[in-house]
Amino acid sequence: MLKNKDSFKVLQLTDLHIGETPLNADDQKTFDLIKSTVKEIDPDLIVVTGDLIWSEGVTDPEKSFHELIEVFNSIEKPIAVTYGNHDTEEGITRSDLRILERKLLHAVEKKHSFIVEDRESYCVEIREQNGDLAHVLYIVDSGANDPLEIGTYEFVHPKQVNWFYDVSALYQQEKKQATEDLLFLHIPLPEYHEAWKNGKAYGYKYEEVSSPAVNTGLFTSLLLNKQVKGVFCGHDHDNDFEGSYHGIKLCFGRITGFNCYGDLPRGGRVIELQINQSGSPK
Repeated sequence: MLKNKDSFKVLQLTDLHIGETPLNADDQKTFDLIKSTVKEIDPDLIVVTGDLIWSEGVTDPEKSFHELIEVFNSIEKPIAVTYGNHDTEEGITRSDLRILERKLLHAVEKKHSFIVEDRESYCVEIREQNGDLAHVLYIVDSGANDPLEIGTYEFVHPKQVNWFYDVSALYQQEKKQATEDLLFLHIPLPEYHEAWKNGKAYGYKYEEVSSPAVNTGLFTSLLLNKQVKGVFCGHDHDNDFEGSYHGIKLCFGRITGFNCYGDLPRGGRVIELQINQSGSPK
């Protein structure tokens, strides 16, 4: 993607939870909120961090996904998506969803796509008009339920951590100067706990952070990389805080969907990137 001005604005939406068709009134409210928020913010890119749809107990989850795609196509903004624990609980796989993604008219170009256990990681490149790399956005599918049954939710796969280490090293070779990069996923990293307890944190925390019990070391790789300045997740509907932990911002997105639990007002998170400045979540 090309950066046409001094700043680049990302709108993070998360946990839409679009349900069974025909859609109910809450799903229609979600669609209306997405449209009005995009109109107000006028983002350069939309990133959706998982739980786009329900699949458990839904007869035709692909129809729900299609309804959402129609909304995104009507917005006419570049869009990147990753998946959460509710997207593929039953009746549909992540491979199925990626095939349906082809109907997105304004999907981003995925760079360095890597799939392990049906979970895709990829990069979005943001470049200056002259082609120089301005920012890299890492999109990581953090999975669903813990296959080891040590905790409740899945961990970033070790092969995804290796992928990040290798791909970020390639970008380091290309970069002419340090960049402000970001990482997006659905399930919060274990370090979110520490960011709230021991970091400089502010915002809303109305439930326990639902991180995996197993830590596979992605945050350590981010520290070694020294380019990723912010991580943005979803998953916890009643958490919306930002914590600074060892110089990296760990942020929740604001829940967007009405068709699920949560007392926080629905919305999205705005991240504005500028050259040689940190991403500035609002």
